[in-house]
Amino acid sequence: MSYRIAAAFAAVLFAAAPAAAANTGADALKSINKDGDDTLEIAEVIDAGVKTFQAINPDGDTTLESGETKGRITEKEWARFNTDGDKTLEMDEWLKILRMHFKRADANKDGKLTAVELDSKAGQRVILMIMK
Repeated sequence: MSYRIAAAFAAVLFAAAPAAAANTGADALKSINKDGDDTLEIAEVIDAGVKTFQAINPDGDTTLESGETKGRITEKEWARFNTDGDKTLEMDEWLKILRMHFKRADANKDGKLTAVELDSKAGQRVILMIMK
């Protein structure tokens, strides 16, 4: 396959999803925070990430294909975390990406994300992976 065809193919696979209403940190807290402390702990984020994995997986198999993750993760993340090179993401690979974004968004390193942290660029990456 020529470089141009490969590049075009990759662009189609990893194109951003159509623009949707942006979710704010407050939106995420309202829908996901279970303990009422106005923060998201890693357990809440992982739980939401698992639910999103299942929701965006219409064929119900144990993996996500690139089209199912469109607009949620980048091509670079896909390449870095698809460690077995099978062109699908298993749940553990999906959650490794989510944990990375959580750590980046946790500006004060207290293990919790506030609405302000979720509204940051890194926090928005978390939201993309935990909200449908």
